[in-house]
This record gives sequence, structure tokens and C-alpha cells, in this order.
Amino acid sequence: MDDLSATVIEREREFHNARFTEETRVAQDKYYYAIRDCDAEYERLLLTHSRDATVLDYGCALGETALRVAPVAKAVYGIDISDVAIDTARQSAKTRGLTNTHFKAGDAHATGYADDTFDLVFGIGIIHHLDTRRSLEEVARVLKPGGLAIFREPLGCNVVINAYRSITPAARTIDEHPLVRSDFAVAEQIFSHNEWDFHGLATLASVPFRNTGLGDPIGRATAAVDRALFRIPGVRWQAWCALMKMTK
Repeated sequence: MDDLSATVIEREREFHNARFTEETRVAQDKYYYAIRDCDAEYERLLLTHSRDATVLDYGCALGETALRVAPVAKAVYGIDISDVAIDTARQSAKTRGLTNTHFKAGDAHATGYADDTFDLVFGIGIIHHLDTRRSLEEVARVLKPGGLAIFREPLGCNVVINAYRSITPAARTIDEHPLVRSDFAVAEQIFSHNEWDFHGLATLASVPFRNTGLGDPIGRATAAVDRALFRIPGVRWQAWCALMKMTK
């Protein structure tokens, strides 16, 4: 590993160890209200494709998603840069009596798992912390032929969203990079089939109403607006995030 990569990895480890010791993103969490439909679809896909499968939670954090799919999966593995998070994940699995989970701290660019190990690899907000090509090549390497990768990742094309990111630097690491079109082009080179679903543009207008009776109707209405907008060439790249489905 070159010195620059080692430096980046250590910065990520320090940031996420601090995050999992004392959460630093509470102020930003409200915005996830705008992508509830994305997260619901992500959860549905994971539960469907984890059934009787060997799966990897890539950037597993505290293991919360891994533990949700463990009851239906054959075996669940999790890797994360934060040893603090991994310790918590292991303890949570033990407390729940789950015996088919396996968590380890490590570099997601080089997981150490054998080729063609997993039926499914998944993660939320992990690829944009990594070198896109190296990470997606690693995901493809550990997937079985025909295996599926599912990720929910932020996009970096909307100037307004990027401006907000620039004034809230403490909520993210200096090395993360919300994905742009060139990152998706890399995925197209690595995987045999890809599907991108975009979320979070007009729905951001529902966030101020999230704790009121107007939250749900405004959320549904703006989600319908987004579905229409994303049919216009180029507009979908202005969304906040993408649900990425990639088949080896």
C-alpha cells in the first residue's frame, strides 16, 4: 500500500472511530426523511436476496443491517474500517444469539475474503469513502458469478447540495467524494449488468414537515414529482442519492 493510501485509510479509521464513539451527524439525519422510499426499497432488496445466501455487509458500521438480514441468510459477514464499530457489531450479534455472523475490522479495498465467496454484497454510503475502481473491483472479485451488489450512495452533481456539504465539513471526512457520472462509468466497466435508481430531489421539500401531519402527503407528492423529473435526460443526476444494483 502506498503512503497516501495508508494516510487516507488512517484518517477514515480515526473519523469513524470517533463517530461511533460519539455520533457527529445528528444535525444531518433529518434529511434522510427525503429518501425514505429509497431506503425501503434497499431493505426489501436485501431481505429478498439474502434468503439462504452468503452475504457481505461492505462497510457494516455497527452491524445493524447485517443483523437484520441474519435471520434469513445462510451466513453474514461484515467488514468496516472502525474497530470500535466492529466490537459493537460482535457484541450485538452475541446478545441476540446469532451464530451465523462474522465481523472483522479491515480495509474494504482489500477484504481478504476469497474469490467468488458471496451471493450478495451490500452497503450504504461506503463506496464514496473509497477509491471507486479499487473498491468495485474488490466487490466484483468476492462475488460469485451472477452475484449481486446493492449500494445506496450519495451523488455529487447538484450544486446546491454540494454547497450545503461545503458549509458542514465536520459531518464528513475530507477524503469522501459523492459519486459523479464517471464513477458510474467505472461500474459499467466492471459489472455485466447495472441498474441505477435515483432519489431525493423534490422530496427534500418534505423535510421541514417530517414531524407534522403534512410530512407523509408532501413526501408522496414530491416523490411522484421526482419520478416524473427523473425521466428527463440529465435531471436524475441532480438527485441526492442513487440506489445501485450491479450484477457480476
